[in-house]
Amino acid sequence: MGRHALPAAADDRRSAPAPSPSPSPAAAPRSRGRRAASGPALARSSYVEHEQPARVVALHPVRSAAATTPLAGATKAGAAKAGAAKAGAATSGAAFLSRTGSLRAERALDPRHVRRAANAKRAALILAPALAFTSALTLSMPANAATPEPTAPRLTTTSEQLQTYTVAHDVEIPVTSTDSMTATTTTTVVSYPTLVTRFGVTTAQAESAISAALSAGGDRATVLETALQYLGDPYVEGGASHAGIDCSGLTMVAYQAVGIQLVHYVPTQDAAATTIPDSEAKPGDMVVYDNEDHVGLYLGDGLVLQAPHPGEVVDIVPMYSAAHHFARLLPAGS
Repeated sequence: MGRHALPAAADDRRSAPAPSPSPSPAAAPRSRGRRAASGPALARSSYVEHEQPARVVALHPVRSAAATTPLAGATKAGAAKAGAAKAGAATSGAAFLSRTGSLRAERALDPRHVRRAANAKRAALILAPALAFTSALTLSMPANAATPEPTAPRLTTTSEQLQTYTVAHDVEIPVTSTDSMTATTTTTVVSYPTLVTRFGVTTAQAESAISAALSAGGDRATVLETALQYLGDPYVEGGASHAGIDCSGLTMVAYQAVGIQLVHYVPTQDAAATTIPDSEAKPGDMVVYDNEDHVGLYLGDGLVLQAPHPGEVVDIVPMYSAAHHFARLLPAGS
């Protein structure tokens, strides 16, 4: 702060009493920190002392556990007095608390702080069980939770929306053969481990169509009998085995049984065959859909044996309503 002259009457400080005459100038020391009121007016400062001095925090010495034990049963006022007494009697070599530690120690002795801490602890003990119970209800019982009703197991499995298939196990199909030379009729039973039907085709319909197709005999029966061995095998694009097979792979392995080699590709198989009208179709002919991305084997009675698409298995379905045509590789009487 800068210094400036003030008249003597404007100084709000009380003038110090004039020093008594002393034989020695050293006997009357001047007060430190303030100029004497009797000094020159130009040398006095405009400094005004604060009415409330700054807060002074005492650094108390660290007390051991043995020293603090007697204070446990004493009153708050007695503890404060004892702490002050111990702080005054501390030796010069004792450790002192930091300012934060000293403030914490003073707060611990403050009755208002002790009361607030006790109220907070009491409220926590009351609210904790209620909060825990509410959280448990929220986690274990969501608003939209519903107890599912148990459903009985069914033989029909949903593969995709509005498309179901039924699996029949251990199917035995009678096959009748007639020897034209001896006029002998023989009936044998052909067993299949699984028979998979879809789109409303019943097991009885499938068994009837298979029995009629195999009873005709010849190369057509051989083609269908070979393809039927893949019923229930999964669809795998580019596959031609029981581990996985696709639509053109099924027709390829079926015609290999009668010595006809086909390329594993629908358009090429269609080009190798002869297109025939629907009215002339016989079991064993190919059913090619006009976009040439799918092919199956005609089973007779309006049923088709096919390897449908990924996620499905080889099954028996009714004739699709999509555009299609029949393609023949075997003569009609074979």
